[in-house]
Amino acid sequence: MTYQVAARNVVRAVSLGAVSYLVLSLDFSSGQQAFAQNLPPVTVDAPSQPRARQTNRRPQTSSSRTTRRVAAPALRRVEPVPYVVPSTGALGAPPAPYAGGQVATGSQVGFLGNRGVMNTPFNQVSYTAELMQNQQARTVADVLFNDPSVRSKTPAGNGVDGLYIRGFYYDSGDYAMNGLYGMAPAYSTSANYLDRVEVLKGPGVMLGGMPPAGAIGGSINLVTKRAPDYDITQLTGVYISKSQFGAFIDVARRYGEHKEFGIRFNGGGRGGQTAIDRQTDELGNAVLNMDYRGERARVSVDFGYQAEDLTPPQRFLTFTTSPPFPPPGIPVPPVPRPGTNYMPDWATWKPRDSFAMARAEVDMTDWLTMYAAGGYHRSENNYQYVSPRITNAGGVVGNWSNPALKGFDIFDNYASEIGFRASGHTGPVHHLFTVNYSTFDRDYHTFGRSGGTVNSNLYNPLPIPLPNFTTIVQNLKTQTNMSSVGIADTMSMFGDRLQLVVGARRQTVGADSQNLVNTPPTTSHMDVATWSPGYAIIVKPVENVSLYANYIEGLKLPEIVSGVTTYSNVGEILPPGQTKQMEAGAKVDLGRVTFTGSYFDITAPNATAVFVPGRLPARKLVGEQRNRGIELYTFGELAPWFRVLGGVTFINGEVVSQSYTYPGFGGAIFNYNGKTPVGVSTVNLNIGAEWDTPFVDGLTLTGRVIYTGESYADDANTQVLPAWTRVDLGARYTFLSPWNGKPIVIRAAVENVFNEAYYNSYRTVSSAVSLGAPRTYLVSTTFNF
Repeated sequence: MTYQVAARNVVRAVSLGAVSYLVLSLDFSSGQQAFAQNLPPVTVDAPSQPRARQTNRRPQTSSSRTTRRVAAPALRRVEPVPYVVPSTGALGAPPAPYAGGQVATGSQVGFLGNRGVMNTPFNQVSYTAELMQNQQARTVADVLFNDPSVRSKTPAGNGVDGLYIRGFYYDSGDYAMNGLYGMAPAYSTSANYLDRVEVLKGPGVMLGGMPPAGAIGGSINLVTKRAPDYDITQLTGVYISKSQFGAFIDVARRYGEHKEFGIRFNGGGRGGQTAIDRQTDELGNAVLNMDYRGERARVSVDFGYQAEDLTPPQRFLTFTTSPPFPPPGIPVPPVPRPGTNYMPDWATWKPRDSFAMARAEVDMTDWLTMYAAGGYHRSENNYQYVSPRITNAGGVVGNWSNPALKGFDIFDNYASEIGFRASGHTGPVHHLFTVNYSTFDRDYHTFGRSGGTVNSNLYNPLPIPLPNFTTIVQNLKTQTNMSSVGIADTMSMFGDRLQLVVGARRQTVGADSQNLVNTPPTTSHMDVATWSPGYAIIVKPVENVSLYANYIEGLKLPEIVSGVTTYSNVGEILPPGQTKQMEAGAKVDLGRVTFTGSYFDITAPNATAVFVPGRLPARKLVGEQRNRGIELYTFGELAPWFRVLGGVTFINGEVVSQSYTYPGFGGAIFNYNGKTPVGVSTVNLNIGAEWDTPFVDGLTLTGRVIYTGESYADDANTQVLPAWTRVDLGARYTFLSPWNGKPIVIRAAVENVFNEAYYNSYRTVSSAVSLGAPRTYLVSTTFNF
C-alpha cells in the first residue's frame, strides 16, 4: 500500500502543479495591467489584437418575452472581451438559454466538453438559474420535480436528496459540481448559488468516471454561478409555510479593461417551522466565485459553506414482522395525514459542508486546449434519530419500534483531473480528440451509539424521552481511492450531419475498510480495474432533426456495507458490478420549442439483503435488474407568452435474477424473477406551463402536474404503493421600482394544492417507504439595486 499512497500523492502534486501552470500561463500582459488598476478601472493600454475565433452559438430569441417579463437589466453594461472560447474549451462558455429561458441549449457532457442538445447522442437537459428562481426551488431535488425520468425517494423534511433516475437509485453524494465528483454538499444542495443543474440520463462512466456512490441511472452536474457581463446587486426575501422566513443576496462585478476579472457572491439563510408538524429547519450558506478570462486562458475558483439544523428530521418507514422476517411482511398501512410528524422531538440532523475547488483552461493553440481542476470537500453530520419499523404489535395499526441511534459521519473528499481537447481534420472528417485523467479519494468515518429500542405510533405519535446512548454499535473507517483514464474521439462529417463518438475509460478502484466495533477490528481490502467503453452515433437527415443511438456502460462502485443495526456483514466490500445501456432516440428543434423521445434498455447488478435466521441479514450482490423505457419530453415556447416544460416516462422494470433461501423456514426458496423492482413506477408524468397574461402586464401564471404510477415496496410485489398526483400552482408579478426603475419580482406558489397524501418508495433492508410533502406555501420578493 505504501507505493500506492506515494503514487496518489504524486498524482495530487501533478494535478496541483498543472493547475498552477495553467494559472501562470495567463496573459500577463493584460493581467498585470488589470491588477495594477484601482477600482473603478482607469484607462490602460489596449491589449494586442486577438486572433479571430469561430464558435457555433445559438442566437438569443424571444425579445417579446423578455420585454413582457421585465427581466433584470444590467446596472452597468460593459464591453465583453473581444474573443470567444474555442470549440476545444468549456470553462466560462455555458450554452445559452433556450427560448423560454427555463432550460439551456446544451450542457457539459463529461470530458467531451460543452455540447448542444442536438449534437449530444444522449438524453440530457440543463435547468437554468432563471427556472430555479422563478419556481422558488430550495434544493436540487426541487429543481428535478420538472423531470419525468427522476423521482424523489426520500421523505419530505428528511434533509437528504435521494432520487431515482430511470428507475435506479441515485444518491445525493453522486452529484458532481463544476465537473468534479464529491464537491457538492453530501446530503442536500441549495439552489440559490447554482447557475445550472445538468441532468444526463443513463450510465456514463466513460464520460466522467465512476460516481462515488455508484449511481447507474444517470448523472447530475451542478454549475455554480459566475459573474456575467453586467453588475448584479440583488436581494430576495422568502417565506415558506408554516413560518419560515429568510433572505438571500446575489452580488456580481467584473473588473479590468475588458472585464477579465469577475467576482460573485451568493449567500443567505432561512429558518422557522416547516409545513411538517413540530419540525423546524434552519439553513444558511455562503458561496464565493472568482474567475479570470483572458485571451487564451480561463480560471474559476469557488469557496463555499453550507449548514443546516433540522429538528426533528423525517425518516423512512420499514414494514416488517419480527426477525427473522420472510416476505411479504405486513400490509402497507394507510398513508398518514399530510404533514404528520411521527418522529420524537429530540431527533436532529445537523450537516455541515465546506468546499473549495479550482478549474483552469489554457488554449495552447487554436486547436488544442489543456485543462486541470482540483477540489476538496469536508462534510460533517451529527445526528440522533430512530428509523421507525412498523410492527403492528398488539394489532394496533401503525405501531412502530426500533433502536434509537446517535452518531456522526465525516467525509473528506479529494478530487482532481487533467486533460486536453484537440480538434483537427483527416480528409473530410473533423475530429475532436479528448484525453482525461481523474482521481477521487474519500476518507470516511462513521460512529454511532444505540439508545435502546423506542416505541410509538405512526398516526398518534407518543412522547418519547431522550434515551441514554451508551452502547457503541458502529465505528467504521473506510478509504476509497479511484483513478481513471478516459479517451474519446468525436468524428463529424457532412457538415455535422453524421457524428460518431468512440471512447473508453480504464477505471481503477481501491477500497479499504476497518470495522472498529469488533475486537480485534475487522479489515477488508479490494483493488480492481475495469474497462468501460462507449459508442454513439448522430444522424441529421435535416438540420433541425437529430437521430441518435448509443451503447455505454456504468460501473457500480464496490460497496462497503455499513449500518450495524441493519446488516450483519458491516465492513465487507461488495465487488463492482457493470451496468450496460443501449439507447436510441430522436430530437426535433422547431426553433422555439424542442421535442425529444428516447428508448432505453439498462441491465444492472443488484445488491440486496440475504436473510439468515437468528441474525441480521447480510447485504450481497446477488441479483440483476433490467429497466426498459420510453421518455417523451418537450421544452420551450409554444408562443412568446406561453412556455412548456416536461413530459412522460414509461418504465418496464423487471427482476431478472433474484432469490433468497431461508434455512429457518425448511430451506424455502423465495424466487422473485420476473417481479417488478422495488420503487419502479410504470408511468411518471411531469408537465408544467407558464402563461404571461394579456389582462395584466407583468403578471405570469404557472402550473405543474406531477403523476407517479403505483409501485411496490417489497420484492414479492405484495405491498402496493398507490399512484399519486400532485398539483402545483403559482403566479409572479414583475414591475419597475418607483425608486430606481429596476425590476421588482413578487412570486407566490402553492405546492401540493390539494394536500395529497402519498408514499414514495425507497429501497432498504426490507419494505420501506417515505412520505411526500404536504401542502406548502411559498412567497418571495426579489429587489434589484
